[in-house]
Amino acid sequence: MTLIGETPFTTCFVRNEFLFDEQHGHGEFTPAIAFAFLAEPARVPMFQVMLDSGAQWARVPIHMICSKPCEPLPVEQSCWWDSYGYEFTVVALPFLKNHAVTALGRDGHIRKGNYLFTVDWMQTGWSEIPNQHKNHHIISLQNGQWIAYPNNRLVWHDPSWINPKPNPNWETPSRNYSVEG
Repeated sequence: MTLIGETPFTTCFVRNEFLFDEQHGHGEFTPAIAFAFLAEPARVPMFQVMLDSGAQWARVPIHMICSKPCEPLPVEQSCWWDSYGYEFTVVALPFLKNHAVTALGRDGHIRKGNYLFTVDWMQTGWSEIPNQHKNHHIISLQNGQWIAYPNNRLVWHDPSWINPKPNPNWETPSRNYSVEG
């Protein structure tokens, strides 16, 4: 069982309301380093962080983490899906490193950001079904908020060769390919 996995060390801020059980601290932030990803089924993506005070916190939900102080996004705008299960892998894909990206939120708003790393799911039932598999790309939005979005809600930008015009008629593959099955 995985449950926790290393991420690239990433400077961030934790919203203080999380550190005070949402009783107070709203609009205040504590500097931190995110260094691990935590997954539990039916919960939003979470992180393990070290605060600048030396305190280590686990299970910090993605909507409570930002790259710079900013207004919060509701949890349902911070990620499209809860964690699929306990089994996952974390990878910082070199090809996507620092790529600019636009993300389409549930509210229909398009938000700009930059790639941090990817969480991909395995051995979790849904992750094995071709048209249900989703990975979480962890993105730092321009305003600072972190989000976890799947491929089909992101458009990547690289002015040297990408001309963003995804085909709106594309459909998610629905079959597995095997030469022996």
